[in-house]
Amino acid sequence: MKSPRLASAVPIGKLPCWCWGAVLLLGLLFASCASKEPPQSSIYVPPVKGSPVVYLHPEDPGNYRRATVGVLPFRVPVNHDPARGEALAALFRDVLLAKEVFPRVIASRQAYGDFDDAIALGRQAGVDLVLAGRLHRALDATELGGARAEISIRLINVHSGNTVWHIAQAMDQPVDHHDVGPWTRIKESFTLPPIRPSRGAPPLPNMLAAMAVDMAEVMQGAHQVAR
Repeated sequence: MKSPRLASAVPIGKLPCWCWGAVLLLGLLFASCASKEPPQSSIYVPPVKGSPVVYLHPEDPGNYRRATVGVLPFRVPVNHDPARGEALAALFRDVLLAKEVFPRVIASRQAYGDFDDAIALGRQAGVDLVLAGRLHRALDATELGGARAEISIRLINVHSGNTVWHIAQAMDQPVDHHDVGPWTRIKESFTLPPIRPSRGAPPLPNMLAAMAVDMAEVMQGAHQVAR
C-alpha cells in the first residue's frame, strides 16, 4: 500500500483555541522534571516540523467516518512519568473530537501490554477502533533550543484486529550555537554580551499538539495538511 508523505501542518503559535487546555496540561507534565533545572528564559529558536509519514491507511477513510474510538495511554520512554502517556491520550481525544474526525472518542487510563491487550480493552469499552500510540522521544529545550519530539500512532480495528492507520511524525528545534570565533571574542571583549529575548513557554507541548492536529487531518482523509 502506498505511503504518502504529507506537508507540514499549522504553524506553532496558531493552534486552534480548543487545543490550549490540553497543551497546558501537557506543559505542566513535561515541565515537571525540568523544574529541577535552571528556568528556560530565552527559548526563541523556531522548531522545524517534519511531515507526517503514513505507513498504512485505508483505501476509503470515509468508511470509518462513523466509527467510535478508544484512545489508550501512550507508551512513553522509561525515564518519563507514565502520566505523560495519559496526557497525550487526552490531547488526541480532544483533537479528534474538536475536528470531528469521529463521532465518539473516549480516553482510557488503563495501560496495555501488546496490541492484543489493546484490542481487548477496545472491545471492553465497546468502540470500533482503538488508538495505541507511542512517545518515542521528548526532549525539552535549553536557552539555545534543542527540543525534539517524535511520536507514532496505530488505529486498530477491534473487530478484525487489523491496523487501519499507522502514522509517525517528528519535530526538531535547531540549536543556536553561540559564535565563538576570534572576531566575535574580540568584539565581545569591548561590548556587553547580547541578551537573548524571552519567547514564552517551552516549545515541547506545542510541538506535540501540532503533531496531533496533523495526524487528525490525515485520518480525515487529507493527502496534504495546511502549513
